[in-house]
Amino acid sequence: MVSFEELLTLLKPYKGLEGPAKQAICLWKDGGCGIWISDSWGPAVPYPEVDHGDGNFNHGYRRMKGNLEAAMLIPEAQGWPELQTFLENVNADSSPIETVGCEKGFFPGEQETLPIMLGSYVDVIFTDIPLNENPQNFLLLSSRLVPAVEHCERWWANISFALQRNRALAGAEKPWGLMLNIQNYGRNEAEARKFWGESLSRLGSAIKVLNADFPTDQEK
Repeated sequence: MVSFEELLTLLKPYKGLEGPAKQAICLWKDGGCGIWISDSWGPAVPYPEVDHGDGNFNHGYRRMKGNLEAAMLIPEAQGWPELQTFLENVNADSSPIETVGCEKGFFPGEQETLPIMLGSYVDVIFTDIPLNENPQNFLLLSSRLVPAVEHCERWWANISFALQRNRALAGAEKPWGLMLNIQNYGRNEAEARKFWGESLSRLGSAIKVLNADFPTDQEK
């Protein structure tokens, strides 16, 4: 398991990025788990509804922090209690972070023996807006979550923590964010979803034990 100090050294050349990396940068990887710097922009928060015209529809930003009923109401989580519970954990008043976007769906798997993949992402930021200006805060967050999903390949998962430059965030000049990219494979949809639920449960449990003033509590 990589230490936070080692990750800081690996991050140092990229802290001044004004936009996405030219190509995704792997800071650390072990088995199915990895920490990256993304080559894509994160969201501009808040953002409106968008109909992409190809059957895909972005339902727009809806803040869920401290409003746990919202996790039951957003279209992306309808009929997905695993995702609803995860969103409730992340957006609880006691949590230092909150979600600013999510999606999930079934896709073809990459192996003949595991033909189904359930892919998903959840974008998170710190509720204390100034903390989003420093990418090392997201690196510390990632280092705290990684142990919860260590050896995730054992339940057919690929889980990445991607630091990304967000396009905009009210109150922040040059915001960063973190995308949790969670993929689980299975021989059928039910099996992929079962293991995906395991991934979300483990990450949610790790988030629940973070102090509300994380990461500033680490300085005390």
